Amino acid sequence: MFLTVLLSQSLSAQDIRLKFDQNRQFKIAQFTDTHFYEGGPRSPEVLENIRSVLDSEQPDLVVLTGDIVTGSGKNWPTLKSWDLLTEVFIEYQIPYAIAFGNHDDEAQLQRQHLLEHLSDLPYCLISDDGGREIKGCGNYVLPVFNQKGEPEKLLYCMDSRSYSLARDKGIEGYGWFDPSQISWFSRTNWEWLDSHPDIQSLLFFHIPLPEYKQAFDQGEYRIGIRMEEECAPLINTGMFAALALQGNVLGTFVGHDHNNNYAAQLFNIALCYGYYSGGNSYGDLPLNGARIILLEEDKRSFTTWLRRIDGKMLYKTELPKEKEQSP
Repeated sequence: MFLTVLLSQSLSAQDIRLKFDQNRQFKIAQFTDTHFYEGGPRSPEVLENIRSVLDSEQPDLVVLTGDIVTGSGKNWPTLKSWDLLTEVFIEYQIPYAIAFGNHDDEAQLQRQHLLEHLSDLPYCLISDDGGREIKGCGNYVLPVFNQKGEPEKLLYCMDSRSYSLARDKGIEGYGWFDPSQISWFSRTNWEWLDSHPDIQSLLFFHIPLPEYKQAFDQGEYRIGIRMEEECAPLINTGMFAALALQGNVLGTFVGHDHNNNYAAQLFNIALCYGYYSGGNSYGDLPLNGARIILLEEDKRSFTTWLRRIDGKMLYKTELPKEKEQSP
């Protein structure tokens, strides 16, 4: 492994160009809520799970959607734990992107310091396109190019923040997308659409939008399991509205609620949970795994399923589903 690290040190995010393969496919593995830390009694299972999924699926990209390396107090070895976890992706030579969760910066370092460290690691694609004037840390977009060399899909990774910053106004619970982030996404996406009208977008972040509950209860389609109430922010700042009005968003992918793994559809957008990827390091859950997203050239949809650590596939479906037209 040490040799692999040495050989790959020169490969940076600037050297990596995401593209569809010769079969005109691009596969993503989403791992979420691993709650990994050095010396954690359940943390070895996290690495076992990641290796199992990578061996089974051989994805082109890994996306980590928050609460990846966590701990308690100020003495947890945050950076060393991140290095231990990311060594797996370096060994497999797989690019990986990261969206922070509400627990990732609760140990030694804040988000900005974590981003600076991670962005220097081989194969890590995390950046901060939005810059300091945009709230949150790690708002960026990754284009995926087709066989013609044209950008066809956009993968947004965004910081869904942590906890309410308005407790003095009586608003408890989890954080939400700031209007500056929504404006950045809308502006960036419109600029891509202006030059590439057929491009489609997918978004990855940690905390589910309030519309997840609406999609499961009243949406156009659903598949998978809900075993706990969605822990969305208590106020709605309009992120989903921005997605719907763009017209090119295929789906969103989150974590946060360990007992949920469903995908539901609302206004022709797929709202998907990942599949808990931790090693029972938080709660007492059954077998873990990952969500797989398969993109294909010239298709305004994606195929997705859950892949468990034991190799079993669950809930394979193609999304978004086309609406039936009224007569």
